[in-house]
Amino acid sequence: MVSTSCCSKAVLGSPISSMTGRTSKATPTIRRVDTSASDPPTDPSRHGCASSRRPLGAPINLKAKRSTSVSYIPMALTADRWARRGKPITLIADAFAVRVDTDGHGAARSVTWRLGRTGEVHTEDARAIVLACGTVETPRLWLNSGLPNPNGWVGRGLTDHFVDAVTGMMPFDTGSSRGPGCGARIDFPGVGMLEPVGETPGLRAALSAFSDAGIPGFYDNGLPGGAHGADLVGRLLGKDLKEAMANVDRLLNIDVFTDDDVEMQNGVSLSSSFPPDEHGPVPRIEIHHRNRSARTIGNREFLVGQAVSLLRKLGAKKVYRINKPPFIIHSHSTMRMGLSADDSVLDGSAEARWVKRLFVADNSALANGIGGPNPTLTTQALATRTAEIIYIRYFGGHPWVDREEPVSSVDPVVTRAVVRAGLA
Repeated sequence: MVSTSCCSKAVLGSPISSMTGRTSKATPTIRRVDTSASDPPTDPSRHGCASSRRPLGAPINLKAKRSTSVSYIPMALTADRWARRGKPITLIADAFAVRVDTDGHGAARSVTWRLGRTGEVHTEDARAIVLACGTVETPRLWLNSGLPNPNGWVGRGLTDHFVDAVTGMMPFDTGSSRGPGCGARIDFPGVGMLEPVGETPGLRAALSAFSDAGIPGFYDNGLPGGAHGADLVGRLLGKDLKEAMANVDRLLNIDVFTDDDVEMQNGVSLSSSFPPDEHGPVPRIEIHHRNRSARTIGNREFLVGQAVSLLRKLGAKKVYRINKPPFIIHSHSTMRMGLSADDSVLDGSAEARWVKRLFVADNSALANGIGGPNPTLTTQALATRTAEIIYIRYFGGHPWVDREEPVSSVDPVVTRAVVRAGLA
């Protein structure tokens, strides 16, 4: 559920949400707005969302998956159309937050951002500020703002699920290059997950050569892992790659996502090698993947073994383990929440320990890699919780998350609002 009763502006680019407006003692109420029978049809099946038969014709809030751009954002932009007393946000495109300033007491008080197309700089005061720039740009913004970092954990502790890939050549048509890119997920609690994926031929070819394990039969590049029954480990080249690509729709690809440990050696800092861009010093990402914890490496090897075993049991004629280098498609915990001030940046409410009125609501706030799964829904849930905390703590409001009927982003009333606003 999205509450928009006190949110007035969001800066898009390195997105900052500024909570401004008058204090309200009333509990925010989210109720459906009555709509007429003449509204546009909103049955998801008519837009192809339930079966993805016509995804190009669906309104944006009914697109596949639940990324924030197709769920929370359309709801926030149209809040006055589907919620009583709803107040829509304003999105400023091509804007990049460059600095957060504090007052004399060390509390966050303003955000400065730059418009890319004109170079124009704006500053706005806010009663509470939420950083949601991602696991790289949030710590960059913090460091470029000169905000305190007494324990050295700002930007540190990056988790990335230590991704790998195992591919089988099957005796049947898998449709790998057709249809949705992801079909299933297999969870191993405390270890990670396996995710069968479909890929375009170009992407499949590129990823087949994206390895840290050298070229099979020539060198292993110091491979920190085994074959676990796979026929080849490393980059596919020459005849091996040609054979795989000639059978692209007989390939079954399984991505490996590891429950990796939070380690201070992995993280984001400011680069001293590259020159600053127009927004300030640029970020440097460090991942010491050859020096991971024993638990992290063990988890990854277990998952690879499970993937190879699964493909063999399904009849795979050949199995390839790629052994990917750092491949950051899931990233978390560079501004992590925690119980102790010794190894975290945020407290249990996602408020910065050393800068009051400053919160973080993206993946970087997660305390760890949450076990291996895609982090989007977890981060959205955390952001909703954080919004409620801000409303209570700094706007005199009352809790609502567990007291009201939530409105889904695919609810017909939201779809009608999105269509009427021209966001379809």
